[in-house]
Amino acid sequence: MDDLNDLVFFAKVVEFNGFSAASRQLGIPKSRLSRRISLLEERMGVRLLHRTSRQLVVTPTGQLFYERCQAVASLSESARDVIQQAVAEPKGPLRISCPITLAQCWLNQLLAKFLLAYPKVRVTMLVTNRRVDPVDEHMDLVLRVRRQPFEDSSLVVRRLGQTTDVLVASPAFLADRGEPTEPQALSGWPTLSLPSDGDRHTWTLRNGGTVAEVAHEPRLVTEDMFALKQAAMDGVGVSLLAEVVCRDEIKRGLLRVVLPQWSCPISEIQAAFPTRRGMLPAVRALIEFMAAHPLTP
Repeated sequence: MDDLNDLVFFAKVVEFNGFSAASRQLGIPKSRLSRRISLLEERMGVRLLHRTSRQLVVTPTGQLFYERCQAVASLSESARDVIQQAVAEPKGPLRISCPITLAQCWLNQLLAKFLLAYPKVRVTMLVTNRRVDPVDEHMDLVLRVRRQPFEDSSLVVRRLGQTTDVLVASPAFLADRGEPTEPQALSGWPTLSLPSDGDRHTWTLRNGGTVAEVAHEPRLVTEDMFALKQAAMDGVGVSLLAEVVCRDEIKRGLLRVVLPQWSCPISEIQAAFPTRRGMLPAVRALIEFMAAHPLTP
């Protein structure tokens, strides 16, 4: 395949009617430019230019060739302009995914502020709790909540904050059942839960160096933490919720923390993307915007 640069060089020589003017425009030495055109003519097996000490004359074949090369040069400049415009400011389409609760508690309001700050960006957001692969699903950015140890991945990860879960129930429910003092006391209690990876539902609790796993059979299973919160407030059972979801209800006395001396593992909020190389300004701007407005633990 011919070097496409030579086609651009030839187009500029003809356009500026000489090697001197073309070399200044292209920013390369005149001698190098002349040598590249000579080699191009050798490869083509045809004379494209007649050179004299006074003028440069394009041959008939060279004129036809120039018209095609001019189109190549124009496309090259257009392609470069696209890249320069893309890296100049955040704009254009942006595809992201986010877990349901994280979107409801944090990203929805934050995203509105981001769009107001960057009016040329257009966002398509997938809200789901399933694992999303940004490469397979053509996502620019995937938000996720992960607990340690983190799995090995080829993705680049930016930490955006952290969150933790708390066991909660309504005061009326606890008044009826009594206050549990140990995790095992929850055995047989009605519970409310997010879906599990398998058939078995467990909660992992920690008290200093002691770790307890509470197996339970939930009466309600849903990906919607707000539905779990409502059922807990209505006295249906005990639920393990993100603290940010039920913070206000705890303050208002609508929910109470169960086993407050026991804690849950801290989860990390992450932004995952395929690579930093060639990252669009809109992606970078959103990551920095989220990092500057973290979810308050």
